[in-house]
Amino acid sequence: MNVQGSYQSVLMVIGTRPEAIKMVPVYYALKREGISTFLCSTAQHTDLLQQVFDLFSIKPDADLAVMKPGQNLAYLTSAILEKTQQLFQVIKPSIVLVQGDTTTSMAAALAAFYLKIPMGHVEAGLRTYDIDNPFPEEVNRRFISTIARYHFAPTAQAAAHLLAEGVARESVFCTGNTVVDALRLMQNNIACGYVAVRSELQEAVTRCKQEGKKIIVFTMHRRESFDGGFVRVVRAVNKLLLMHDDLFCFYPVHPNPAVTDALREIQAHDQFVMNLCAPFAYQDLVYVLTHADLIITDSGGLQEEAVSLAKPVVVTREKTERMEGVWAGLVDLVGTDEHLVQQAVIARLYEPLTYHADTTSIYGDGDAAQKIVSIIKKHVLIRTYQNDGERTVVEKGL
Repeated sequence: MNVQGSYQSVLMVIGTRPEAIKMVPVYYALKREGISTFLCSTAQHTDLLQQVFDLFSIKPDADLAVMKPGQNLAYLTSAILEKTQQLFQVIKPSIVLVQGDTTTSMAAALAAFYLKIPMGHVEAGLRTYDIDNPFPEEVNRRFISTIARYHFAPTAQAAAHLLAEGVARESVFCTGNTVVDALRLMQNNIACGYVAVRSELQEAVTRCKQEGKKIIVFTMHRRESFDGGFVRVVRAVNKLLLMHDDLFCFYPVHPNPAVTDALREIQAHDQFVMNLCAPFAYQDLVYVLTHADLIITDSGGLQEEAVSLAKPVVVTREKTERMEGVWAGLVDLVGTDEHLVQQAVIARLYEPLTYHADTTSIYGDGDAAQKIVSIIKKHVLIRTYQNDGERTVVEKGL
């Protein structure tokens, strides 16, 4: 008698690099459990997303290829909604999984809702309660929360937001953030030599350590900063580098034309000493973060990764949906005021760092993906067995 167990399909939708990084651990966990998993890439961000797939040796089962020059939110929403709905009608998954607050996640969630397919939201419950900060992410994630069947909250605070908004208690699961799973996995892969870090980055880090220089990692790309905030922060950091020769700054430049155009304007008028480089591959990012003394960013994921590595962070936003790092004492929320940015950077680099001992686990212990998959198995999927060619349902999740 030939008996093999299998589960009905889980369909994962990924469109951007941050989504991919945070969903790779879930994808691996599903595969380890023998669950039929269909991976759809919308390619909202083509090149940056492909880097992650290549790094983790993952090939999407479907590539919707929606990215086009000059794309805007209205185009992305309609294209992703139409194409994911067509795909869902063919695959007929038991559950659709989306992550975070991107246009891909929002539009795919809506497509699942229209087809009455259960939808699970990874990294649910993050809030600023300001629809303009971050834009459009705050609206995207709130919308997803209204139609999701399963809410995988990364922290107790995120779960509390959902419960306060009236989400049913039995639909909310506090799992930790899968970004910690990805971070620990990549740290191990680097340590074991499974992946290669760019030699020039290793040389730059080694040189900084030998010369006693403090390493800063700087990133900034959010839409709400393009009204002048981006220019103020870049100039603030650049002035600090000019005044302190014991500082070195890595700035991996986001490919958004609004970023590159603003940088060209600054470089044309200022003595520019920031070390500009192409966006880091994920293994390079983890390597540099591990050796950094400070991170300056408006990125959500970097806040989580830095705090999980016990690195101080200066957040160049007015509001953050990740207040846990602020409460733990590792994050300064300063906005885009030049003086406040410089003041926070100096304090973090030249004053003793104090933070709670359990800070590195506030976003999870590295087992979030397995928790999510266990919940999906229990509450969603139908277990079937192949018995001499006959398919028989023997167990159904609650």
